[in-house]
Amino acid sequence: MSNEKDIQKQFYKIYKGLISVSEFEEWLYNTPEIEKVYGDDFYFNLLDLNYRSRHIKNELEKVIEIKIPFGEFEQMRIVSLLENIIYEKGDLVEVLEQIYDDYCSGYSFLRYLGLNYVTGIDNLPKLNQKEKWDKNEFDGRREILKYIKPKLVNEARRLLSFFQNGTLRIIVENEYNDYRTEEEKIELNNIEKMFND
Repeated sequence: MSNEKDIQKQFYKIYKGLISVSEFEEWLYNTPEIEKVYGDDFYFNLLDLNYRSRHIKNELEKVIEIKIPFGEFEQMRIVSLLENIIYEKGDLVEVLEQIYDDYCSGYSFLRYLGLNYVTGIDNLPKLNQKEKWDKNEFDGRREILKYIKPKLVNEARRLLSFFQNGTLRIIVENEYNDYRTEEEKIELNNIEKMFND
């Protein structure tokens, strides 16, 4: 049985493009709890949408966006990206690519990590492309990651600590409250120092 948080998580996933429309539609028809949580009108509005329409994503977003606690889910997603860097989960190039996109979308606290991506890492082959490369060339091109990874891990830990102590808090999609001191905002105030350390 789905609770409200589980339902909101699915709404968030379709909104962010993490699942397909067909996956969402299948989930919708198998989750009658939506009606219990949000009422008949809301549930039937979802069921009445034409999931074969080429504009379904826009129509669906209009219906569900008021039910999504974006701040909570966005913060969980950003924290997960930082943890992926720290604990070496997934491909570092792909994680940094997502962080760069988030930086460009308004999360300016990700500046150092995002700028590291755009200053050369964006040209590196991703792990899922490994079989398309000669092994030595692939390893050689990704060699740079060994040298910059410690700085990236330190920055991910630093940012994670601000989320953990509540001085950084995402409130809605691409907006956040920043209660850090000016010295703690080094990525905004003195990025040159970060790159030179």
